[in-house]
Amino acid sequence: MRLQATEDDVYHLMDLKEQYFIMTAICSVAEGISAYFFIYQKRCWDLAYLCTALALAIILLLRQAIKISRRIMEAENCYMALEEDSLAVCQPERNGKYESCRIFYDEMDKIVEGTRRGIPEFYIVIRKEGKEQKSFFLLDEEEQERDVFCVRSFGFDNQGFMEFYRKLRWIVPGRTRIIGTKTQEVWKLQRPNIGICTAAGMLLGYVLPKLLEMMYG
Repeated sequence: MRLQATEDDVYHLMDLKEQYFIMTAICSVAEGISAYFFIYQKRCWDLAYLCTALALAIILLLRQAIKISRRIMEAENCYMALEEDSLAVCQPERNGKYESCRIFYDEMDKIVEGTRRGIPEFYIVIRKEGKEQKSFFLLDEEEQERDVFCVRSFGFDNQGFMEFYRKLRWIVPGRTRIIGTKTQEVWKLQRPNIGICTAAGMLLGYVLPKLLEMMYG
C-alpha cells in the first residue's frame, strides 16, 4: 500500500493558491482606497478599522498562499509505503528539509496513536535488542540516531491516512504493542481555525465600540 499525492491533488492545490492570490489582490486594492480616504478625506473610526481589518486579511491570505506553495512542493516529493518487510516514509521537516525512514516491522516495539485534535499522526518506537539495527532514519541525506519516528499525514486525505495506519497495525508482528483506539475519532475532529477566530475577533472589535457609542453616545 502506498500513499502519494496524485496530479489532481497538485492541480487542486495550485488552483487554491491562485484563488488566495486573487483575494489578496482585491483586498490590497480595497486597502489602498480605504487608506486614501482615511488620510486625505475623513479620519473616522470606521475607516481606521476597515484599514486594519483589510491589512490583517492580506497577511492571513498571503500566509495561506505560502503554506499552499510549500504543500505543493511536499506533495511532489513525499510518500509513505507499506512494503513486504518494512515501512518507508519521506515527509517534510522544518526549514525546507525532508526526513525519511525505513523501519522494519520486526524492529517495531510499539505504535502509539497521536491524540492531537484533528491532526492524524502516529509514533513508531524502535525495539532495542543489542544487535545491529536494520532500520534507519535520514534528515535530507544525513543519517540520524533515534528511537522514535512520528509519521504525519501532512495533507494526505484523512480517510486514506487512517486506512494506511490500520493496515500497518494489522501487518506488524504480534509482539508489537499497539497503543491507540479502534476508530481514531480524535483525528476526525475539526482543527481550530485561525482564520475564523481572527475574523470573529475583528467583527467583535467593530461591533463592541458601535454598541458602546449607541448606549452612551
